Amino acid sequence: MKNFVLESIKKIQDAINKNKLVLFIGAGVSTNSGLPNWKELIDNFSESIGKKANNYSDKDYLRIPQYYYNERGKKEYYDVITKIFAGEYKPNLIHELLLDLNPIHIITTNFDNLLEQMVRIKGEFFDVVKQNSDLPYTPNSRMIIKMHGDLELKNIILKEDDFLSYSNNFILIENFIKSLFATHVILFVGYSLNDPDVQLIFQWIKDILKEDFQPAYFLKIDKEKSEKEDRIDFEYYKKKGINILYYSAIEELTKNFEVKSRNFSELLILNSDIGRKLYKFLKLIKEYEVKFKNITDMFYEKLQIFDMLNSIR
Repeated sequence: MKNFVLESIKKIQDAINKNKLVLFIGAGVSTNSGLPNWKELIDNFSESIGKKANNYSDKDYLRIPQYYYNERGKKEYYDVITKIFAGEYKPNLIHELLLDLNPIHIITTNFDNLLEQMVRIKGEFFDVVKQNSDLPYTPNSRMIIKMHGDLELKNIILKEDDFLSYSNNFILIENFIKSLFATHVILFVGYSLNDPDVQLIFQWIKDILKEDFQPAYFLKIDKEKSEKEDRIDFEYYKKKGINILYYSAIEELTKNFEVKSRNFSELLILNSDIGRKLYKFLKLIKEYEVKFKNITDMFYEKLQIFDMLNSIR
């Protein structure tokens, strides 16, 4: 498994060098800034409808906010969500490192504006796409695509009806994202394999590209299953075009990495074990060539651009 992960890192680095990397960012990145994960967000609706907060099925994650919306209406539904995201949240070290990977586009299912804050801190240029009508007006070649909408626009995707009608309400964004899977290398960061939105996206990959897909990569940090179960998951998702990269396979290579930033006053320091491991995994992706790659192989690849000159007249 270690060799597979390292070879995959080379593929991701190659995509970075060719401006072909697209990041797919989930709630697991924002939780390191103090924002809730999906379950914690749903907890805010569950008590009001008499649902126990510690016993959710996969369907509950979509239906609980739907039940609340049906019972209380749009205003009170958005009042709950707005209150949750109303604090003064700052981006964290993972946001900084993600931008250091030089993605051509960033797609996120998060509602917060932490990515936009990080772009401003680093002085970079990304157009932000929050709805279909934003897509034609993107003068820069790089975009942050908020595929689940934006809280300010009150067009977020959270309840069951939102997912069922997604193709109608976000048709331009959906088709653009699907096209990226055919032409770019996609890296999923901050997701769980059980997230309903991730399952939907995985099905897109399989349906669109069938057997000719460009494999996407999924960083998996937490260790919830046995090695045998992980292997079953690995083979299952590989057939869907998703290569799972397990942190546990390369953890030894990251033991000397420090979790630090150039901007201590502007960024939050990670305080969770999963957050620190995710940071180290991303740092390995960024620095693997320099720190661990065979130096002869590295120079051979760099000098290949002169291969056409290797001839006798």
